[in-house]
Amino acid sequence: MEARQEYQHYLSEAQQRIELLAQKLRTMVLVRTLLFFGSVGCLAFGYFGDVARGINVPLGWILVVGFFVAIVWNEHLRLGHLAAMNDSSLFQRLLARLDRKWSQIPAVHFLEDVPKLECSDDLDVAGENSLLSLLNLAGTHPGQRELQSWLSVPPKWDEVRRRQAATQALIPDRKLRLEIIRRVSNTNFAAKRPYGLTEWSETSSWLKEHPVATWLSFIGPAMIFACGLLLLVGKIRDDEWVMRIGFIGLATGAVTNILITVFWGSWIHDIFQRVCGEHQASKQFAEIFALMGRLPDDQGILTDAKRIAVEQTDSAVHGFADLSRLVRLASLQHNVVFYVVYLALQLLLLWDFRILWLLERWKTRYGSMVAQWFGALGRCEAVISTATLADESANWCFPKSLDGSQLKLDAKGLGHPLIPDGQRVNNDLVLGASQPLLLVTGSNMAGKSTFMRALGLNVLLARTGCSVCATELSTHLYEISSSIRVRDSLREGVSFFMAELRRLKSVVDKAKQHQAENHPPILFLLDEILQGTNSRERQIAVTHVVRQLVQFGTTGLLSTHDLDLAKVKEVADVAQIVHFREYFEPDEHGKQKMRFDYVMRPGPTPTTNALKLLEMVGLCESDSSSKR
Repeated sequence: MEARQEYQHYLSEAQQRIELLAQKLRTMVLVRTLLFFGSVGCLAFGYFGDVARGINVPLGWILVVGFFVAIVWNEHLRLGHLAAMNDSSLFQRLLARLDRKWSQIPAVHFLEDVPKLECSDDLDVAGENSLLSLLNLAGTHPGQRELQSWLSVPPKWDEVRRRQAATQALIPDRKLRLEIIRRVSNTNFAAKRPYGLTEWSETSSWLKEHPVATWLSFIGPAMIFACGLLLLVGKIRDDEWVMRIGFIGLATGAVTNILITVFWGSWIHDIFQRVCGEHQASKQFAEIFALMGRLPDDQGILTDAKRIAVEQTDSAVHGFADLSRLVRLASLQHNVVFYVVYLALQLLLLWDFRILWLLERWKTRYGSMVAQWFGALGRCEAVISTATLADESANWCFPKSLDGSQLKLDAKGLGHPLIPDGQRVNNDLVLGASQPLLLVTGSNMAGKSTFMRALGLNVLLARTGCSVCATELSTHLYEISSSIRVRDSLREGVSFFMAELRRLKSVVDKAKQHQAENHPPILFLLDEILQGTNSRERQIAVTHVVRQLVQFGTTGLLSTHDLDLAKVKEVADVAQIVHFREYFEPDEHGKQKMRFDYVMRPGPTPTTNALKLLEMVGLCESDSSSKR
């Protein structure tokens, strides 16, 4: 089954579950109402009436039990309904990704703790309609951080091959990928706060930091226990004085426990919230780590993740098995059926303190491993993201290294990964050491900037180990330096021309630094640079910039409307010159419409379209009109 068919199948199942559970929830409202009023009526008649007391009293209590069972079942149905809605949203998003329906795909921005990618805005790497919005399926902070770091930081080819091996190993197991994505997504639905187990595991012991609270937490229960024994002794001996002391001690112990709960209880409950998570997050993560035991062996990323998740003695599965028991005890106050039991335990034993002691003992054993567990999950989520995109794009290829080759770049069937399959136009590109520059000419809207972004995005995508939008791609792992979207700044008093000069300066400086420090090679993408000056000065300035960039060993693309630039010898000697063109055809009303085929052709552009565009919008008359 193709990815689209499977997504549609799961979406249909989710929507059916939503409808069924919504109907059951409506029924439960009626059932709970009947049980509530029925129990109230039976107990009222049983205790305060004279009719059938022997039947009404037990029946009333049976209905009370039924009412609490109905509340628990209603919560189960409600969580199932939320999970089904989350599944529906997830598979709608997956289907939208296939068709690049960006309005239905959430925007994904770079995290603050991820190295900044300077070309992000130029290439639509993050934000709306972006590569990250397409690629990212990670639902945890470690997963998003891992994937974004793969995009942001230029790796070595050995690391890229590890990522490719993991991606290729996981492509065939679509069901496992989708199940992990679903479970991770379900841990976050409708959540007010992110799951805080990792952060809590790295903090110091709360009980050790609050010794007064710790010691007081034993005084109240000890008084209750001792005075309870005293009360029992007084009862046996029928000693009223001893019983009175026992009652006073019990009351004092209970008041002490209440005051301690009021003063410190909210802090402890906040810890419980972080450990347990909302909507049974700890249970969900226990199941997620168990699923990671089914990851294929790639002798690399996935094998390491599986070892940390399930195989070693302090694995996530073992840790969460121990944690799950404690979470159930820590969650008693949220359980409608056992809430009265929780109140009694808290009043007598300061239950929260006892459970916190058990949790901190768990933290002593497993706390140092929690970050590793979620780090392994993050790497798994990153591979799931790349494998899912590769699975959805079966006609894409995995890029290869150009180590030892005189070529700078060799691409066949290169396309823009953010454009839908039916609309995308692919082109070939080969750049060698003797001609490391591609000079792209062409008319307005003909596709020059789109081709630049296509190349840049695919080079970035290659870093992640994912397949790229090409039939073949051999490349170095370039660091990209670009000047495509340049904006002026009224606040800083910077004109567009000065902003452009600053951007070019940063591109040249980075190229010089990379050559001097033997950093990854630079791929520059410069779109219509220095538009704010006259043609003669622009040619001189661009020639100077190109000379420096080539001198520093860079490779790149430069687009221009200035056809005379292609005739400058210093540029022509190091550049392949290509163009994109337009054509005009009449529509059904006989009016001329401009069309583009977005095919890259050799040589400078033979056509221009500025005057034709002026004519089409009515800013100038055609030659035939002027003659009339």
